[in-house]
Amino acid sequence: MTWPASVRRIAGRFVVFWAVLAACAANPVRAQQVDLEIVLAMDGSGSISADEFLLQVIGTAAALKDPNVRQAILSGPTGQVAIAAVIWSDAAFPKYPTEWHLLNSPGSIDAFAQRLLNFNNPANASKRQGKGGGGTSIGDGIVYALDMIRSNGFTGSRKVVDVSGDGVETDPWFKKAFTLPDARQMAKTQGVTVNGLAILTDNSRLDQYYRKEVISGHGAFVVKALNFDAFAVAIRNKMLRELSPVITMGPAEGPFRLVKNQNTPAQMTGQPASPDYK
Repeated sequence: MTWPASVRRIAGRFVVFWAVLAACAANPVRAQQVDLEIVLAMDGSGSISADEFLLQVIGTAAALKDPNVRQAILSGPTGQVAIAAVIWSDAAFPKYPTEWHLLNSPGSIDAFAQRLLNFNNPANASKRQGKGGGGTSIGDGIVYALDMIRSNGFTGSRKVVDVSGDGVETDPWFKKAFTLPDARQMAKTQGVTVNGLAILTDNSRLDQYYRKEVISGHGAFVVKALNFDAFAVAIRNKMLRELSPVITMGPAEGPFRLVKNQNTPAQMTGQPASPDYK
């Protein structure tokens, strides 16, 4: 029996379609290999003023301009780091993430630094109008960052959520949320390390809370900044430890030498080398 030409064409298309599907199943698209997947999760809750938020953003962008940080980014086996940022606050408020950026050259690092400086954060704009950003849902912010890592299309030898904030976790204001115990268990299950940067402006012992309640995973540690003015130096030193394959893969305990900015007053660095890290 001879089939009509139109039927043969349709049948041929089905053959090609199933052949493509079979090829995709046999050769699945592989995620891009990087040395590190990292989310910078910054506090945008009601306790953070607009100026304090900007100090976090500007300080992080400045850290990416530091020559030692750039060298750390490009010094791994692949010379590539996948990075994104997210602003979190109360669970009832939206999160504000950036896109994922692949850092593999000075130009790509500059582009991400500029993305931070241009961060379109409606929550920050509302603070200028006196509306605030709600409570401090740290766990919910971490879980959001974990979801970002899980769906980013990269495969990293290491995975990190870098949390910065100025307060302890508060009860959700308007809706149920993931809490820190939930987030830490999820991070452990997914093999993600959670590190902390505690800003001590309103709570001089916040770094102790971060060590006990926030951080988790292999080599997890806390850095402290005495205030928001000290944030830029603290985030630079924190990123150096997270980005360097030699330092990050080393033991969690023991002293770590801070890279100090010779142009930064001593009161801005705010702390000696060894007590800052654990």
